[in-house]
Amino acid sequence: MKRELVYMDSKSSKFWNLELKANTYTVTYGRIGTAGQTLTKSFTGDAEALKDAEKLIKEKLGKGYVDAGGSGASASGSSDQPGDLIPLLAFSSILRREDISSNMGTFIGRRVVDYDPEKDFRSELVPRFRGDYDENPTIANLKHFLASDLARECRGLVVGAWHGDDTEGNSEEVIQELVQGSPSLPNLSALYIGDITSEECEISWIHQSDLSPLLKAFPKLQLLRARGGDGLRLSQPSHTQLRGLALETGGMDVEVIRSVCQSDFPNLEYLELWLGTDEYGANHSIADLQPILSGRLFPKLKYLGLRNSQQADELAGVLVNSPILNRLETLDLSLGVLTNDGAKSLLQLPPSPTLKKLNLHYNFIDAALIRQLKALPLTVDASKPADMDDDEEWRFVAVGE
Repeated sequence: MKRELVYMDSKSSKFWNLELKANTYTVTYGRIGTAGQTLTKSFTGDAEALKDAEKLIKEKLGKGYVDAGGSGASASGSSDQPGDLIPLLAFSSILRREDISSNMGTFIGRRVVDYDPEKDFRSELVPRFRGDYDENPTIANLKHFLASDLARECRGLVVGAWHGDDTEGNSEEVIQELVQGSPSLPNLSALYIGDITSEECEISWIHQSDLSPLLKAFPKLQLLRARGGDGLRLSQPSHTQLRGLALETGGMDVEVIRSVCQSDFPNLEYLELWLGTDEYGANHSIADLQPILSGRLFPKLKYLGLRNSQQADELAGVLVNSPILNRLETLDLSLGVLTNDGAKSLLQLPPSPTLKKLNLHYNFIDAALIRQLKALPLTVDASKPADMDDDEEWRFVAVGE
């Protein structure tokens, strides 16, 4: 028996392999891209070794590891998908509520490091460009990087706070710089615009702009992720190679949703929308999401995240009857105001030939219903339940301000 598992989130990118031979198994584990460490354990009998190995595998799966083959990732950090595609698992860069309080540690399975023109930078890293309260070298450092040989090898790029403590400035200048410098980035596959922590600037105070010029400038782009809803637009939502789109907001404007619903993304596999609350700018309804929920859009979609939503209960009630379930591998309703009412709807999820995971991380569901959900024939993540309160008026989405 042999199992190869991988785990990727905003802080780490790890592999864990187990190979069992008779009464002995060997575990190899470590950071993706390294040889890792190896441990070997022997038992008095084959059955005892198998039982212990299966227990370890179950524990790892419970912690969020997935089979490497299904994720497209390998222990070496490469992809087993054609055309050197980014593993789909690596698109889920932000998974947890607490991740909003710290900057990215990894992006697309690679370590993120702040770019400093005065220090050596390795091509296997992902550069991050950002300012702080004292100085704002974002544009200057980006220009320096674009003029270097490293830019041609760059696959992933992260932009943090572009104006330091200036909450009035938006992302337009840094987007223009990236567009103008796009010939220097011929292999860019993934972009994150807005790696800004809640301590630097609350999510609903982040001023974004039109992301469409990035889609036009980078024909090899597979993933576009952005944080901040104020001023966010997709005026020309079209890209033949884009496989992942993630838009994080404390309150999503209906025009952004309509742009996504009218987009031309024929290869989209991953769609993550942080819908938010009307207190921070959300002005959409469930009806505005119907083009997505109907299953008519995005024929290759495998992951749908409708996260951070004050309407999570209503979404759950609609999704259980949605044709899109026959295509998805992961349904993500985490970070929202999902209560026992929504949980009861999800208990009626019909059998799906594809659906493998239901993400309900941060929720308002009681323990008894969580146990019922975990009895469903798929993996259910109901970790870190929110503080329960009898007063429904005091239930909030995970990320709003």
